[in-house]
Amino acid sequence: SRILKAFHTSLKTAEWSPLTVLAGVSGTGKSELPRLYSHFGGLFYQSLAVQPNWDSQESMLGFFNSIDNRFDAQPALRFLAQSQKPWEDKTEASLGYPGLEDAVCLILLDEMNLAHPELYFAEFLSKLELRRGNKGADVPALPVKIGAGMEPYQLKLGRNVLWTGTMNQDETTK
Repeated sequence: SRILKAFHTSLKTAEWSPLTVLAGVSGTGKSELPRLYSHFGGLFYQSLAVQPNWDSQESMLGFFNSIDNRFDAQPALRFLAQSQKPWEDKTEASLGYPGLEDAVCLILLDEMNLAHPELYFAEFLSKLELRRGNKGADVPALPVKIGAGMEPYQLKLGRNVLWTGTMNQDETTK
């Protein structure tokens, strides 16, 4: 009960501290808590398994594939873009994905210390902290490079997205 209340309080203070980190030994339910919290709380949920080779935000969001001449978006980018779109009917324009602008979303960076967070999450954290002094819909945007010669996509980091991460406190810690 105490851990659940502390987790809830930490998420509610996301304006001041945008990332809630659950740390501890392996197998204690760190990944399960955000999943169940989202399930029973009615939040839209996206879990991202951090990979040891993540060395930039492109690893988390996606990158321009020059061989296929297209942008390979990762699930995190799709979810974040969807979280800032208004709800609309399933039309060709929305590609069947409803906008989640009016919904609360939670992203879990699972085992975020398998890679160095300062490499793939530093710019995110910096932009998320900029929300602190702004009001309402005035939120920062993260520029996402989508290809050579194209303007970066301005990914808004809205207040409806809560960020949490897990860290194992063992020999894998970075």
